[in-house]
Amino acid sequence: MSDNTLITRDQLCQLLNISDTTRQRLEKSDPTFPPKIHVSMRRVGYLRADAHAWLIRQREAASKHRFAA
Repeated sequence: MSDNTLITRDQLCQLLNISDTTRQRLEKSDPTFPPKIHVSMRRVGYLRADAHAWLIRQREAASKHRFAA
C-alpha cells in the first residue's frame, strides 16, 4: 500500500535526516530526489511514499558501494 500523505519541507528534512540547505542542494542536483508538489502559490509538499522510496534507494546504493570496495 502506498502512502500518499503530503508532508512539509520540515517533515521531509526530519524524515531524511538532512538540513534544509541540503534539501535545496539535492532538489537542484539529484533528479531522483522526491519532487515538490505545489499545494498553493506559496506552499509545497512532498509525498511521504516518494521520500521513503528515495531513502531506500540511497541506502541500497550506499550498501552496494560499501561492499564493492
